[in-house]
Amino acid sequence: MQKGIRLNDGHVASLGLLARKDGTRKGYLSKRSSDNTKWQTKWFALLQNLLFYFESDSSSRPSGLYLLEGCVCDRAPSPKPALSAKEPLEKQHYFTVNFSHENQKALELRTEDAKDCDEWVAAIAHASYRTLATEHEALMQKYLHLLQIVETEKTVATQLRRQIEDGEVEIERLKAEIATLLRDNERIQSTQTVTPNDEDSDIKKIKKVQSFLRGWLCRRKWKTIIQDYIRSPHADSMRKRNQVVFSMLEAEAEYVQQLHILVNNFLRPLRMAASSKKPPITHDDVSSIFLNSETIMFLHQIFYQGLKARISSWPTLVLADLFDILLPMLNIYQEFVRNHQYSLQILAHCKQNRDFDKLLKHYEAKPDCEERTLETFLTYPMFQIPRYILTLHELLAHTPHEHVERNSLDYAKSKLEELSRVMHDEVSETENIRKNLAIERMIIEGCEILLDTSQTFVRQGSLIQVPMSEKGKITRGRLGSLSLKKEGERQCFLFSKHLIICTRGSGGKLHLTKNGVISLIDCTLLEDPESTEEEAKGSSQDIDHLDFKIGVEPKDSPPFTVILVASSRQEKAAWTSDISQCVDNIRCNGLMMNAFEENSKVTVPQMIKGRVVEVAACTGVAAAFTASRTVQRVCSKPSETQGHLGSPSVKRPTSAQVTILRLMGPSPAPGSVLTARSLELLRIPRLPLSAPPLSTGAHSGHREVPAPFALSSSPSLHTPATRSPGVTVGKCPEIGKGLTQDLLPQAEGVKAEPFENHSALEIAEQLTLLDHLVFKKIPYEEFFGQGWMKLEKNERTPYIMKTTKHFNDISNLIASEIIRNEDINARVSAIEKWVAVADICRCLHNYNAVLEITSSMNRSAIFRLKKTWLKVSKQTKALIDKLQKLVSSEGRFKNLREALKNCDPPCVPYLGMYLTDLAFIEEGTPNYTEDGLVNFSKMRMISHIIREIRQFQQTAYKIEHQVKVTQYLLDQSFVMDEESLYESSLRMEPKLPT
Repeated sequence: MQKGIRLNDGHVASLGLLARKDGTRKGYLSKRSSDNTKWQTKWFALLQNLLFYFESDSSSRPSGLYLLEGCVCDRAPSPKPALSAKEPLEKQHYFTVNFSHENQKALELRTEDAKDCDEWVAAIAHASYRTLATEHEALMQKYLHLLQIVETEKTVATQLRRQIEDGEVEIERLKAEIATLLRDNERIQSTQTVTPNDEDSDIKKIKKVQSFLRGWLCRRKWKTIIQDYIRSPHADSMRKRNQVVFSMLEAEAEYVQQLHILVNNFLRPLRMAASSKKPPITHDDVSSIFLNSETIMFLHQIFYQGLKARISSWPTLVLADLFDILLPMLNIYQEFVRNHQYSLQILAHCKQNRDFDKLLKHYEAKPDCEERTLETFLTYPMFQIPRYILTLHELLAHTPHEHVERNSLDYAKSKLEELSRVMHDEVSETENIRKNLAIERMIIEGCEILLDTSQTFVRQGSLIQVPMSEKGKITRGRLGSLSLKKEGERQCFLFSKHLIICTRGSGGKLHLTKNGVISLIDCTLLEDPESTEEEAKGSSQDIDHLDFKIGVEPKDSPPFTVILVASSRQEKAAWTSDISQCVDNIRCNGLMMNAFEENSKVTVPQMIKGRVVEVAACTGVAAAFTASRTVQRVCSKPSETQGHLGSPSVKRPTSAQVTILRLMGPSPAPGSVLTARSLELLRIPRLPLSAPPLSTGAHSGHREVPAPFALSSSPSLHTPATRSPGVTVGKCPEIGKGLTQDLLPQAEGVKAEPFENHSALEIAEQLTLLDHLVFKKIPYEEFFGQGWMKLEKNERTPYIMKTTKHFNDISNLIASEIIRNEDINARVSAIEKWVAVADICRCLHNYNAVLEITSSMNRSAIFRLKKTWLKVSKQTKALIDKLQKLVSSEGRFKNLREALKNCDPPCVPYLGMYLTDLAFIEEGTPNYTEDGLVNFSKMRMISHIIREIRQFQQTAYKIEHQVKVTQYLLDQSFVMDEESLYESSLRMEPKLPT
């Protein structure tokens, strides 16, 4: 038997009396009895969150007590009158008090006056200690804030009072001084005598000198005041704020131009084409593809004009009202984002029509498009909101807290960040479609299977295809020949249903090989093909066990076999594992579909069947959804990933760091390449250089690296799996002597030869070798958490900082080599030779060295040498303009990204581009969603970037190491700092007088 709760009856009775006297609400109410049979009239009194009731208003002791904390009070409808009811129900007004406990019966009350009923409901609803505590806390915060304001005002008043007192003392002193001067002046005037004319001329000279000195002192004082303000933090903050605004104006102009091209070059012509007699596209499809595009263009044209008007009133810049105009229109962007995936699907479907595809290519070939596709223009609005967020972050960083625009800019930033979270989810869903369309564009013959939106990209890379002899045997004896490696090199793309094999053309485009589109459902994979002893003897040892065979038995053509050779055992394992997994998935889905069709008596749409198959094929995942299995689902097809994200098993506890490390850990080789992503990058102003390039046809002869050097140069490459995925990278012990000296021990003790003794080809090859060795030493753990931007960056990301230092050292070396030449002809020769080195590095796909050389040419100490640049040849100037355009940061490194997409490894990309992408993703998206789940969209984007970096890291150059050249490149004995470079430049070509 459950015991009752004991209460302090005496205290309760005293509280009841206090409620009768000082209660917030008192009066007679009718209360339904416990058996719901009749109503009892009681006198109720409400004190705080306690509701007492008495037999009458004259009772001295309460009959009962209700605790109202956490209850809900609402009006209740009148019950249906019983046949035996004698009371008129139309004059009764009911309300109930519901308690939070499930088994607690609600308190039912009624009154005869509607106003009295509303007042009782309001009083009981506000009778909560929690509400009072919240209001008390808010009042205390206001009280403390007012106290701080009062103390501040007192301090200011004290200072002002002290200043007034000092001013009064100074006024009295000046009055006394003026009185003394007046008396002296009167005495002098009374005793003044006539002086000769020669004395008048001396006095005039003295007065002129005094006037000159007074003017000079005033100008000096004014100049000092201005210089002090220019050097002040406030002036520096305002300069940076103005620079952010001007950059925003340039970016907005570029974005409006992009929208103008989208509307005028694509939307309006396609509308006209849809109205023709034989339309290649319907009006509905045009509306679906370009939803809200024209409205967004008009909106940003208004925004841009308003921004230009604000700039015209500089230095007074008021921007908050512009964002107030933009914020109410964000629903247009939300509709565009929600429709983005559907628009790409419709576009892929329409491109299967040859007439439409031909018309679209004609539109894309216009000069305004600059070789950009329609998909690229449709993606630009997706990244405009993150660009505004970054701009607002920078504006707020340089806006004082007391500034009138501070609150408005904060509000605009919060609204844009809320919209950005929605947009990131949509970008992740459409990423696979954009990747497939980008690959289809690169294939000259086209590939219709890539227009299937259910086709999921898995991996890509370079493999060697071994030809078959006439009798059907493999020419295995030629596996080690260099000619086979050049002739048989293929670009392979693995998708969830097909394997695409292409060759790379001279312009970077792809050509489908014969039988280059292989359906995986017809394939049989053999990882270790059998070979005879003679064939084994004839094959090279260094590529033994690197080939695998794919047997294809198509239904409508004779069977054939494809032999592919990987560059390493890790790469072979990665390819065979992914191919076998895709084949197993296809066959498993086929079996499940057959079983579904046999067992089901109802015809179900294909889309619903596909969803059932995916869930049925992955029942094991739901049983054990650990961090590793979670990452496997992230890296699989988007539809499967989305299906499991909603299941309760995803809420297994894990962390963002573990998830990212798992994303990188299971991958044995960098198979997938990042989609060309239009991320907003930090802009670097490009100097208008009217100088160099020397065209050269020299290309690197790829030679074998000596074995000891090759083995010692890449310890991080061969042992990536030995790192603990959960350990943060600390300061590595081998960093102590310097990265480049540790990489090249052969260079120690060798005397460096001068620059003139080395050819441009030798310098380009060894510089490429150095850059790649430094680049591939970076472990993937350093790319997490923006460690390179922290105060302890040297401890958290030592290899990234060493790579940055190596970039700066080479740039300083190039500038010093040019400046150290006193003779102008020698400087011209050095410039032309370094430009030739940059062009050879471009041919070697060393874009990092191209940027090292072009950035050194843009230094003020080199750029200002007008007499030197006048003697540089026109060919050299044209070449350096071409190289600068290649590595320019304009358009988010658009040209450099295109070059990386069209080139095959080995390659040395510019690391700063990837670091900016990672910083953008880290700052723009949270690690966890609002529900506390891991943000898989962010993790997937980061993993794609790191996989592209690792792909370039794992493919090494076959360049022979030359110790003398590398020793020259590493020699810092003659390198000058920035100040010394500028002083030497001024000494060679002094500034012209203005």
